[in-house]
Amino acid sequence: MENIKYVGEHLLPGQLGHFFNILAFVASLTATIAYFISVRQTDESRKASWLRLGRWAFFIQAISVFAVFGSLYYIISQHYFEYKYAWQHSSRDLEVQYLLSCFWEGQEGSTLLWSVWHSVLGCILIYTSKKWEAPVMAVIGLAQAILATMLLGIYFGDYKLGSNPFILLRQDTVDAPIFLNPNYLQIERFAEGNGLNVLLKNYWMVIHPPVLFLGFASVIIPFAYAIAGLWTRNYGEWIKPALPWALFAAMMLGTGIMMGAAWAYESLTFGGYWAWDPVENASLVPWLTLIAGIHTLLAYKSSGHALRSTFFFFIISFVLILYSTFLTKSGVLGQTSVHSFTDMGMSGQLLVFMGLFTIPAFWLFIARSKQIPKMVKEESTYSREFWMFVGSLVLLVSALQITFITSIPVWNKLLDLFGLKKLFNLQDFAPPTEPVFYYNQIQIWLALIVALLTAVVQFLKYKDTPKGIVVKKLGWPTLISLGITMLVAWIGRINYTNYGAGFLVAIWLLLFASIYAIIANGAYIFTILKGKTKAAGASVAHIGFGLVLLGVLISASKMEVLSIDSMNVLQGYFTKESGQNSRENIMLPKGLPVQMGPYFVTYRGDSIDAKDKDKTLFVMDYERKAKLEDEPTERFTLYPDAYLNVKGAEGITPNPDSKHYLTKDIFTYITAVPRKDMQADTLPYTEHTVSQGDTIYFSKGFMVLTNLKVGPAQKNYKAEPGDIAVGAELYVHTKSNGDFNLMPVYYIRDSSFQGNIPDSIAPLSMAVKFSKIMPNENKVKLEVKESQEPMDYVVLKALEFPFINILWIGVIVMIVGFVMSIRQRLRQR
Repeated sequence: MENIKYVGEHLLPGQLGHFFNILAFVASLTATIAYFISVRQTDESRKASWLRLGRWAFFIQAISVFAVFGSLYYIISQHYFEYKYAWQHSSRDLEVQYLLSCFWEGQEGSTLLWSVWHSVLGCILIYTSKKWEAPVMAVIGLAQAILATMLLGIYFGDYKLGSNPFILLRQDTVDAPIFLNPNYLQIERFAEGNGLNVLLKNYWMVIHPPVLFLGFASVIIPFAYAIAGLWTRNYGEWIKPALPWALFAAMMLGTGIMMGAAWAYESLTFGGYWAWDPVENASLVPWLTLIAGIHTLLAYKSSGHALRSTFFFFIISFVLILYSTFLTKSGVLGQTSVHSFTDMGMSGQLLVFMGLFTIPAFWLFIARSKQIPKMVKEESTYSREFWMFVGSLVLLVSALQITFITSIPVWNKLLDLFGLKKLFNLQDFAPPTEPVFYYNQIQIWLALIVALLTAVVQFLKYKDTPKGIVVKKLGWPTLISLGITMLVAWIGRINYTNYGAGFLVAIWLLLFASIYAIIANGAYIFTILKGKTKAAGASVAHIGFGLVLLGVLISASKMEVLSIDSMNVLQGYFTKESGQNSRENIMLPKGLPVQMGPYFVTYRGDSIDAKDKDKTLFVMDYERKAKLEDEPTERFTLYPDAYLNVKGAEGITPNPDSKHYLTKDIFTYITAVPRKDMQADTLPYTEHTVSQGDTIYFSKGFMVLTNLKVGPAQKNYKAEPGDIAVGAELYVHTKSNGDFNLMPVYYIRDSSFQGNIPDSIAPLSMAVKFSKIMPNENKVKLEVKESQEPMDYVVLKALEFPFINILWIGVIVMIVGFVMSIRQRLRQR
């Protein structure tokens, strides 16, 4: 193949991209070394000289990283499918707004995004960190050098360092026969591209990853300041410049996590916004420890206590960012998470990345631990710093529990690696079968403690608080919170007993703690701060936290499944592996209204999305009414969509649609559809003349005519004035699909027109017509049709989430609180 002259390849963008990545690696390594030497220099002129070199080297690496980003985006946007990355993650028919989603769908693109944010933050730090520039930028420069190695794709013997996003597809798959053709780019199937993962075709996936990775990248800054403090032995001075950055990192990481929750709510079939998925957990854990570090930092700043704890929390937060990167990029979570990457053979390099920061950081922390100043006097239990430290420990316990369970695949691999499984005849540890309950049974109690501390601690003073003052100031907020809690529990009927009475008690207590956090912090703003918003950032963030807990609690405990299959029509329809509960799904034959909670829902049909030919839109009409013949009090239409058998892959990838109210959401998604690519059915109906009690046999079982029901109210039938209608009640038994009930309807209208409304059992592909009444013989005629092809229907799941807007409002309020706190701390610098 080396002698083949390929036609139409665009090699220059890839060559430029790869060159700039090598330049970024060399420049970042140069910056790291220069900043390192600058820190160790005692001569001021030499220190300044090395500092200038480090600064210019970092600027060059930043420009190079931006050039790499631009080259890769250009290749994707121009559909240069000779490049593996462009072909693997995009296609010609992809909508323009999703081109960025293609960029960070792959490991290389997400690594590059992380590096871009490090470059931006590093440039800002060069101009703002003053005397801390050299030690802080040495840490960031090292991180950039390591990230650059992950994009090199250079071989050292049989070992490949990194993965080059600019590699040509023919270089990666040299044995593919297609590349014997010099004009392979013109082959139709190849020229279209492989396409983007359908789960990422959502506007949240355009904005969620950049925000989340900005959060990831920002966590290195408080870490770098902590390392700088240990390195230079200026153990306390780094606190002041690090605090605004720590707040910024917590705000961005938290925002990114909740954007991911919003994506899951709108695009995944979690049945909500959080499922304790391992990748969700991997992002949440460093946020918890970072929040803990911010609180111990504030405690030290005002009282002199908890400096060692602050060092520990900022170090462990960045280490956990690196560990989460290993979990998601190594492929170790491939069997337990819906959105982790597959293994690209870089697990060893990821572990080295983690080790290069973890080992030196903790070695430095332990070696200098005795030199870190500490207060000889113990904290008073009536002091703010004491309870802030307790709260930080609770957050640490929460992070440890989540990390331990999330890391079960890692523990299994470690047991294998050290031969302990074989030695002790051990089985693999299994992830929890009910992760929501498994995590919540611990996390709900920890959240309760944190919420109570959030309510109370602000009323304590640093160092010591006179006894009785807190009780006096918290009297009215406590009583008001108790009253509101009892009102909410009574009116809202918070009686969630799925997991026993003990869980219900925990929910009631957390309900009080959430409301208490909101009321108490509001009272603190108006009674202690006298409404001065400049110093109210922490209280506003705590109110947001209380609202988030309250929204989670109410929406989760009062979530109602509307699509209950009370007739067991779908019994045995779903396999265990599907994760679907047949009782919580309902079948909607096309054009027939089916009752679902307070609604009658009609599947009107489907159509191909005009912008995305792989996407099918389903039209679901909702009418709120008690009986079918009633006039609806409300009408609306939802358009859940799904990707069906995309590129030959069997199955369905659905996207939900929701009806949003101020007080609730109606959440709807498609869980199954019949195959649309089969030929239309042409089999005739078979006629049967039967009396009440007679049996009709069919291939999968039998049916019995149990009753003839006279009257206007019949299943699937809307009567008009003067109609005479009779429904044939049929009991249907099958050998393997369970039992069903049918009611085809025969009616006479205006004394002359005769008609019928058939009824069907979609899982059996069977329909029954009631075609004639023979009163003289006391018999009726039924026509039965067993189709070999599926009928037109959909299987749907619908949920009602009450007061979920409290959760989203809480997120916004918490972000506002962070912004207020950052502004306050920047003014104090």
